[in-house]
Order: sequence, then structure tokens, then C-alpha cells
Amino acid sequence: MNQADSEKINMILLQSWFFKVKTWQDADLVIFNTCSVRQKWEDKVFWAINDIANTVIESWKNKIVWITWCMVRKTWISSEYLSDYKRDKNKAKKINLLDNKEWIFNNDDKLFPRLLGKLDFALRIEEVKYLPFILTHILKESIGADNVFDDYLKSKQLRENPSQATIIIQTGCDNYCSYCIVPFTRWKENSRSIEDIVSEAKDAVLKWAKEITLVWQNVNSYWKQWIDRKYWNKEKSKWNEGIWKSPFRELLEEVNKIEWLDRIRFTSSNPHDMTQDILDAHFELDKMCNYLHFALQSWSNEMLKKMNRRHSYSDFKKMVDYLRNKDPEFSISTDIIVWFSWETESMFNKTIKSFNECEFDFAYNARYSVRKGTIAEKLYPDNVSDTIKAERWHTLNDLLLESITKRNQNMLCKIEKILISWEKDWEYFGRTRNFKEVFFKKVENIKIWDIVEVRIDKLNKYNLKWTIIS
Repeated sequence: MNQADSEKINMILLQSWFFKVKTWQDADLVIFNTCSVRQKWEDKVFWAINDIANTVIESWKNKIVWITWCMVRKTWISSEYLSDYKRDKNKAKKINLLDNKEWIFNNDDKLFPRLLGKLDFALRIEEVKYLPFILTHILKESIGADNVFDDYLKSKQLRENPSQATIIIQTGCDNYCSYCIVPFTRWKENSRSIEDIVSEAKDAVLKWAKEITLVWQNVNSYWKQWIDRKYWNKEKSKWNEGIWKSPFRELLEEVNKIEWLDRIRFTSSNPHDMTQDILDAHFELDKMCNYLHFALQSWSNEMLKKMNRRHSYSDFKKMVDYLRNKDPEFSISTDIIVWFSWETESMFNKTIKSFNECEFDFAYNARYSVRKGTIAEKLYPDNVSDTIKAERWHTLNDLLLESITKRNQNMLCKIEKILISWEKDWEYFGRTRNFKEVFFKKVENIKIWDIVEVRIDKLNKYNLKWTIIS
């Protein structure tokens, strides 16, 4: 999601005569495109900005620094650029998204006092169309055309990898997991129309994209904001029985019709919104890849209830079994929180058991820490020591490596088609359709975004080495 938004920002800045440089030392404009799901990640942003300021004290004012995405609640500008404007603090505190771009001239956000003059402006990504307007005001010279950019979901991306396109299909989140800040920073779900998404996908394919990834916080709830929650739960059985199609399945079918497209992926999914027709799409639509990421978080139903996750381990395991029974090589990755509030050793041991039963192809294991502003901050103390968290975290990572090794061994000697996506140190990298990362030494007549047939020859911890067949 951050990558796709960075491509939107890059497109607007390029049209405003800004060009990317390799290091922040050479930059006039330094952008922090942030994720604040975990408090530690947000703290890193403050550390980085302070570090930059301390390193270049003499030239600091020659650099413009701004923050966007999850850390930003409202679009504001630093007080040093407000001398000609009278601030309306009462109006500023009430607004969510801006109705009038003049409302940008406030700085009541908590980010500004914490960074003590080191932050020039904060911009909600949904209001990225105001970026040239803000830069024009700060630099006191015309930057691009202030009024030509569309709303966030319609703004174009400057794709860094022509072979792959990441397409944002909605914003916001309605789930309110107790540990998560996203619903409070991105607000309610808002989905794009199928027509807009398909049009963007077709445009990407015309520009050589061979793989489309549909992204947002919870893609399988696409368009659900227009369906009453009680109605959704009541009618969900009909979706599961194949009587109705979920809106996301309809979107997948339309993207699947695009000529010259080779593969479709999506992330991320929520287990409680997963319908049978979405699971079946992996096998019924020829361009769908056999890979799914959806978050278990914990085996314990008691923990899941505290997290406000509306699935059980049994729900999750049934979906894993269904996919693997249809295709033993189907890859599944997940998210796990280690030692959520009041998690006992017995509960944790059950999560260990889930690794043995589900045989994850990958897992993002996170040590729980209280996130300011979340429901959990008020209800559930962080009452497990860092030492114990670290021990449990390493335990899961060791289990994960065992699982990955076992799953990857099943790929040895198999013939796979690889989309070459990037290169590093004279090696090409790509992924199988089931999302296994593979690599080989660069050879003549092979280039990025080629699809090549290979034989998987060797394991290399988390990835695979392969030999070109054709």
C-alpha cells in the first residue's frame, strides 16, 4: 500500500519538476511515507527526522520535510509559513478531510510541537492533490498546476516496475481491531468503482504490466460499506453456497478478462470477510495466483476476542485445509502477534501448534506493544516483559524457518514459470505463481519483466535457486 502511494506521490512531483535522488543528503524535499500500525515504526520516523536535522544543522532550512500516510490525522502546514494567514482553530479542530484548501493553513496537529520546527507540513495521502499548492506556498514560486490533480483514488501512479502494477481498490478500514490504529487514521472504508479499477489495470497492461496486485487493508470487504452489516452477515451463507457473488469476486472476474495479463494477486484479506467464491477464484480464474495472505494473529479464541478479530482458529484452519486440499502447493502467509495482553503460556503453545498444523509459507511475527490511540491502550495493558516476548518471537521464527524449508523442498525439481521482477548484484529475482522467491545469475537475452520457464534446483534459506529451461 505504501509502495503504491509512493508511486502516486512520485507522479505528482515529477509533473511539478521534482526528480528523485539517491540519498536524502542530496534532496531538497524529504518525504516520510509512514506506517503506524506499530508504535516502534512511528518512533523511527521521529528518530530519523531528528537525526537528519542534527546531521545537517547548517543546511536544514534548505530542506523541506513532510510526513504522509498513517501518522497524519489532518493536513497542516508549519507555523513559520502562516504569517500571512489568520488561523481558525475552532474550524480546524472539527474538520476531517478538507472542504477548502485554505484550511491547510493551520498547524494544530501534535506532530509539529513534537518535531520542534523540523517538520514543514503534514499531508493526508487522501489529499495528495493539494501537494503542488502547499509546495507553491512554501517555496514562493509556482510548482506545477495547483488544480489539475484528481482525488486520491483517481490519481495516477508512476510505476517503478513496469512488469508489475499495484492498484489501490479502497481506503479506510471498518474492523477496529483493538491493537490497530488504522481505522482512527484512515477512517471508514471507501471503495473505488469496478470500472475505475479495471480501467487502471488495462492502462497498466498496455504499458507492459504482466502482474496486477489489488491492495488495501482488507480487500475482501470491497464495497461492503454499502451493505448493511446485519444484511451482510445474514446473506453471507448465500455467498458461501454460490448463490450470490461477493463484490470482490466480481472485481476479480473483470480483471481476469484483461488480455495480455498473466497473473493476478491481492492483499491483504481478513478471515471473517472471506467468502467461498473468493477462495474458489484462485482455482476458477485462470490468471489468479495460488497464494493468499490473511492474518490469524493467534490460535486462542480468547485472545482473538480481545483483539476484536471476528474469526476463530477453526474458521481459519478450515480455509487453509480447503485451499491446500485443492492444491498442495498453495502458499499461505499470515500475521501473528506474540504475547498480546494477558496471553498465557498455554495460549502461546496453541499458536505454536498452529504453525505445525498450517505449515505457513511465511509469517510476519510481531511482538505486541501498546499502540497509543487504540482501543487496546485503554483496555489491555502491555503486561509481558520484553525478555519473554523476545524468547517467544524467536521460537516462532525458528518454527517458521522449519515450515518454509519443508514447503520449499516440495518445489525442488519442479518446472515453474517466473516473472523476472528485479535485479541486484548481477542476479535476477522473481516469484513463482505461488509467491516463492527465486533467483539466478544474469544471462544474456534475459531481461526484467520477461517470463521464463525454470527448474527449481536448490534451497537457499528463504528463497530458491533455479536454472533456466526456456
